[in-house]
Amino acid sequence: MNRLVSRTALPVLGLVGALSLTACSNAEPGRGTNEDHTRAVRISVSANSPEQQVLGELYSQVLQETGRSTSLIIEDTPREGNRLELLYAAETDLIISCTGLMLHELDPERAEELSGTIDPHETHREFMGALPAHLTAPDPSPAQGCSVDLLEQQVPDLPQSIIPVYRRDLFDRAELKAISSVTYTITDEELEGLIETAGNRSSVSAAVEEWLGY
Repeated sequence: MNRLVSRTALPVLGLVGALSLTACSNAEPGRGTNEDHTRAVRISVSANSPEQQVLGELYSQVLQETGRSTSLIIEDTPREGNRLELLYAAETDLIISCTGLMLHELDPERAEELSGTIDPHETHREFMGALPAHLTAPDPSPAQGCSVDLLEQQVPDLPQSIIPVYRRDLFDRAELKAISSVTYTITDEELEGLIETAGNRSSVSAAVEEWLGY
């Protein structure tokens, strides 16, 4: 059974320092005519992955700052196999994974062929080329992740840059900028610190709020 944490859009509480989101609070004209552009964004994370829970909360909070509501879905039962199936089946709107792992799931032969030979940017380019047209992702994070998933699968030696994957055309420019800002801003050290702080406080949302400067 999955747990659903619904969050309505929050009022903008102030500047978001390093993320520079204040210039992007207005939706693009005409987007309100499509329900997909206004409904709560469903973000799915695993209950077994503190990394995913922290990142899911980060994406949730920065989207709220743009005026978009979110629903954080915590998967209590680990999903076997390709988590992209959640997006294929339209059960969610955004998942969090890593470039090497995603490339392996999308094109295992190509992933094996490139094992140990390419850098993070090349891995991201190959991943984007393999991604179905109705899905997309921003530039990858400098942080490497997915250690929980990698323990459960035999994956070729590839960079594992953290990446959110989401349905194309779901977000407006402000929302895309918010998502991209989180992704390419957070480092390995900051992510590890957020996970530790969330554990010490027994509150992921409080740790994320503090890091964002709300």
